Amino acid sequence: MGTNVLVKNQEILLTIKRIGINGEGIGYYKRLAVFVVGALPKEEVVVKIVEVNDSFARGELVKIKNNLSPDRVVPPCKYYEKCGGCQLQHVNYPTQLAFKKAIVEEAFDKYYNGELKAQLLKEPIGQEEPYYYRNKVKLPVRYDGEHLVTGLYAMDTNKLVYIDNCLIEKKDLRKVIDDICNYLSKYQIIAFNPKTKDGILRHIVARSSQYTLDIQVTLILYKHDQRTINIAKELINIEHIKSVYISINNDLDAIENFGKEITLIAGEATIVEKLGDFKFELLPNAFFQLNLEQTEKLYQQIAMIAKLKGYEKIVDCYCGVGTIGIWLSKYVKEVRGIDNNKEAIKNANENVKLNNVTNAKFYNGNILNYLNKWETEGFIPDVLVVDPPRTGLDLKLLNYLQTHSVKKIVYVSCNPSTLAKNCNHLQKKYHILTIQPLDMFPNTAAVETIVLLSARNSNG
Repeated sequence: MGTNVLVKNQEILLTIKRIGINGEGIGYYKRLAVFVVGALPKEEVVVKIVEVNDSFARGELVKIKNNLSPDRVVPPCKYYEKCGGCQLQHVNYPTQLAFKKAIVEEAFDKYYNGELKAQLLKEPIGQEEPYYYRNKVKLPVRYDGEHLVTGLYAMDTNKLVYIDNCLIEKKDLRKVIDDICNYLSKYQIIAFNPKTKDGILRHIVARSSQYTLDIQVTLILYKHDQRTINIAKELINIEHIKSVYISINNDLDAIENFGKEITLIAGEATIVEKLGDFKFELLPNAFFQLNLEQTEKLYQQIAMIAKLKGYEKIVDCYCGVGTIGIWLSKYVKEVRGIDNNKEAIKNANENVKLNNVTNAKFYNGNILNYLNKWETEGFIPDVLVVDPPRTGLDLKLLNYLQTHSVKKIVYVSCNPSTLAKNCNHLQKKYHILTIQPLDMFPNTAAVETIVLLSARNSNG
């Protein structure tokens, strides 16, 4: 469709038809999709066009003219619509869950060309209290003219919004961040200025444990500065801080906050968190789910959906520090996990010992190499659990599964689009038995999904 349908700064009247994958309302102007942040389905809105492309446009909500949605609520956060942390606080929680189910459904409608019965897609599993759940934060630091402050970037920009209270973060994290900023301000630690490239402190990363109440802190520095490091060592005296790390990262384009090395400068190397019956020692850069309550529900669902009987051999792909594999170890005969992150695998095997688990082991390297090696040794998994990055499964693994089918695949995904595409790739050999959405991040547009695929030649 040509771009002459709309022009920038034009105001139009639009009826919103549905919610997009990023939580924005979507309406159609002469068949051109228009994305409008803050608009809800069935609302008739006045929109100012801010961007026009060949296949879509973006608009800014000017006002709601008619049909104010009954699902609309007043966002409780004073920073909502200013920072980019949440997208759905203006929607009541039951409707948020309905939107997330619709996002999953639309992804499969678009990318999966096989037959799917409606009853296979289950109702999303929500959270009883959809605030104060995030157990780890990575916050940019700035100087406001008087002392150090932290915040979040406005949506789709590098403009920092200073925030003194986030309703998504756990409350203990917010208190510690404030204490850290006050302490470092007292000693005039210099915040990094991305415009002038001056200063030292770029980010504060902090993770808290619900089990021990301990907090692990990492300061991300633009360059090595011994004075800053010496002062940072004293952060260990702040209540609940268990360990203090520093990491140097001078790459301003890096998506990851941590530099190549992370150095412990005070306290213990790890903090301990607990999931169900199991304890996990965590390093600062260890991947660990950010919402403990919903993670336990997620893992319970994996075990239930897979209908484990106790005799199964499981391979946990993209296993990280071993949380899923160790959780499932009590339900099966043997667990083997694979990940290409050497530190994560070391951490996973330490967690095996910590929990006295005798039927699980984790391996560093390429997933396909291990699957092929184990097959020649006579080890063929009954269940393959995959929890890949947002980009989905590696194409070579998808092709391998076409010719080396396992009885069941439990696919855990945070990206409905790549999930549906990968399931479509596998459909000649596997059929879908269950699609279970779960709300890992309430008040955001993100949705976690568990899919159970069964080999077409299997009765399992």
